[in-house]
Amino acid sequence: MKKVSTLKSILYNTYFKTALVPLIVIELTLLVLYFGISKYMVNNSKNLISEEIKTNLITRSKKETQEINYQLKEITDFAYMAQYKQQLIFKNKERFLKNSIVPEFAFAENNTFYKVNNNGGSSLLYGALTKIGKEQREKAIFTEAFDEQLKYLVDSNELIVAAYFNSYDQMNRLYPFIENVYSQYPPDIKMQNYNFYYEADEKHNPERKTKWTSAYLDPAGQGWMVSCIVPIYNNDFLEGVTGLDVTIDKFVKNVLNLNLPWNASAMLVGEDGLILAMPKEIEKILNIKELTTHNYEKVIKDTNLKPDEFNIYKNENLKKYFQEFKNDEQNLAFTTINEHEYIITQSKIEQTNWKLFIFVDKEKVFEPVNELDQISKKIGFIAIFGMILFYLLFFMFLSRKIKEITNLIANPISLLAQETYSFDAEKRINKPEETDIKEINTLANNFYKMTNELYEKRNQLKELNSSLEKKIKEEVLKNREKDQLMLHQSKLAQMGEMISMIAHQWRQPLATINSVVTDIKLKILLNKFNLEIKKEQEEFKNFLKENFENIEDLINVLSTTIDDFRNFYKPAKNKKETSVKTLCQKALGIVSHELRSKEIKVIEKYDSNDKYTLYENELIQVLLNILKNSIDNFEVMEVKNKKIRITTVSTDNYLRIIITDNGGGIKDSIKEKVFEPYFSTKEHRNGTGLGLYMSKIIIEQYQQSSLYFENTNDGVSFTIELNK
Repeated sequence: MKKVSTLKSILYNTYFKTALVPLIVIELTLLVLYFGISKYMVNNSKNLISEEIKTNLITRSKKETQEINYQLKEITDFAYMAQYKQQLIFKNKERFLKNSIVPEFAFAENNTFYKVNNNGGSSLLYGALTKIGKEQREKAIFTEAFDEQLKYLVDSNELIVAAYFNSYDQMNRLYPFIENVYSQYPPDIKMQNYNFYYEADEKHNPERKTKWTSAYLDPAGQGWMVSCIVPIYNNDFLEGVTGLDVTIDKFVKNVLNLNLPWNASAMLVGEDGLILAMPKEIEKILNIKELTTHNYEKVIKDTNLKPDEFNIYKNENLKKYFQEFKNDEQNLAFTTINEHEYIITQSKIEQTNWKLFIFVDKEKVFEPVNELDQISKKIGFIAIFGMILFYLLFFMFLSRKIKEITNLIANPISLLAQETYSFDAEKRINKPEETDIKEINTLANNFYKMTNELYEKRNQLKELNSSLEKKIKEEVLKNREKDQLMLHQSKLAQMGEMISMIAHQWRQPLATINSVVTDIKLKILLNKFNLEIKKEQEEFKNFLKENFENIEDLINVLSTTIDDFRNFYKPAKNKKETSVKTLCQKALGIVSHELRSKEIKVIEKYDSNDKYTLYENELIQVLLNILKNSIDNFEVMEVKNKKIRITTVSTDNYLRIIITDNGGGIKDSIKEKVFEPYFSTKEHRNGTGLGLYMSKIIIEQYQQSSLYFENTNDGVSFTIELNK
């Protein structure tokens, strides 16, 4: 329905649309431009900063990598110095043995051989698996010459926490000195089991160069560390391995403590993807705790490397962030970690093939731009607040002006509208008062004239309606009488057909009765039974009993036939609860003789046996009309293998009775006339043309349902759709 507005609301709306809306549109346009330009400037600034970060971060990453490379190279050079000095000592061991001050040695309870007192040099331990003889004691003495250099190396570089020499025969010399060293290492220690030894042997390091280990747990109690190791050869014999230890904690504090812009953080990753060292900032980003210290409740018997949890290419949670960095050519990427966006750079450390990753929080990079964006938004919101305040005041001013105008125009019209609302055409209205507006006065006077004319016309219409109602009632009564007459004619026409059918159905039982009676008469006349003989008396009785029972059965057949027809033609004004299946079978029973005599096969399929409230006889009449049309059409069309199919289909809203035959269908030329009264294709066979017409009337008016048909491949299908 179309929405109706009052005159006041129209005036208000028009005034605001012409006065207020254009101003609001202009203000909104300016605000959109302001916020759009601000957004453009912020985005443009972010793009420029992003490009600057890419360039500067890669440059800074390379610079820091070079610095770390320099620090690691210094340790590598120290390792070469130790290699040179120690190999020299092994070649001249007799001289160094002669000049060495012999320290105090002893055997511990666990059969290890160790250096007892701290003489300012390194501690020494021989594993219990090694039998201590003259050679071993001499090695323990002349390698005291290592201590001066080992001490120098540790003291000269803040990254190096320890320097050591491990021999092939399980001797360990380590600076700084460890008190009670026998309790720190396992008694059956075997150096070849540790990565800080075997990674420098002939198999793993045939070039005899320095090597950096992956991160491992130090058996000497220094926690997690990496080592720069170098083999010590005496001619071509591997005497042992010397190493310089750098703890992860030292790496974090000294190497990764970089003064990076944008609060960036860095971490070191080994060649195999294992995280070697990372500060607390990276721990928070990757949600993984760095291993720096260890609780040495048990001695370390072999190599303990960092677990795969610390491998950026193996950890399921980490590899998705670093997979693209496997390719060394990739040096920068934008990655989202835990819903936070980071810029990550990768650069390679030449000395060790390690990688330095630098993380920059994108949010912190854009923090100044975001602050500027927030300030511009605040200015915009203040402008919006000011605009709202201005328009509230302006709205109040406009409202007052509009009220004055609407009172001048709308009030007289409202009074006139009230008059029209309470107007009664049976009464005359008084002439309206004059106003200050010419158009309103004209409208009021025209309304006054119109109502007076309407008063006169209404009286005339009242008289006309009175006579028209009488005529309509008469016509309705005539139509009802006509429908009843046509229904009666239809029943009479069917009655004629039914009487003919009764005659056919009675002929055979009557002929049989006549034959039985004749047989009885002949038996009596010809004295076939001697009633004086008891045996023949019994035979005569049985003969009469049998024939009388046959006559009784035949009379019941005749009586049932009459009852079926009598019940069908009995007037039924009220609905009756019955099943559609029962009605269909009653209708088929009435025409069963004709169906059998004309060799028509009937196929029945009922969806359900539910009961419905129906006009029983009227619905049977409709079924008979449809069935009789099919039977007659078979005869006209000379159909062989005649079939009628009756099917019921039940749905939520309807029950459909579908009657289909294979009699050739209804011609297209007469489809539109089938349900018209007095239309028949059987005039030469006394057709009335009322059957299908009355069937449609019964279904639609009595049952409030529908009747329709459609041609099939070889016949026609009538559907009675009963509304549940």
